Amino acid sequence: MGNLGGPEILVILVLALIVLGPAKLPEAARQVGKAVTELRRLSSGFQQEMRDAMVDPEVRAEAKEMGKQLSGKATPPAPAVLASDPTPIPEVAPPASAETSTAAVDGDEPSPEPED
Repeated sequence: MGNLGGPEILVILVLALIVLGPAKLPEAARQVGKAVTELRRLSSGFQQEMRDAMVDPEVRAEAKEMGKQLSGKATPPAPAVLASDPTPIPEVAPPASAETSTAAVDGDEPSPEPED
């Protein structure tokens, strides 16, 4: 609703010229400009007050202190849980032959190798 494009502004200016006339149009434009400037100033002041009210100074101070502490360290230490994990990693043996690997993929049981 608040978006005005070039054609809309042109129509408004032509209507203002017709209604106000060429003598009063510059003064009216000046007054509109002052009103828009004042509205923007009030809006930005209100927004800043709302931001200030929403920010907790204690949280901001804690975040700043953490940032200082982290900026001094290159990398955080690795967790001790990973280094002392007692669970062994199972080893996987490679397939004995091409038949065995193909049978495992097909879902069939591998045929026993002939004994000599």
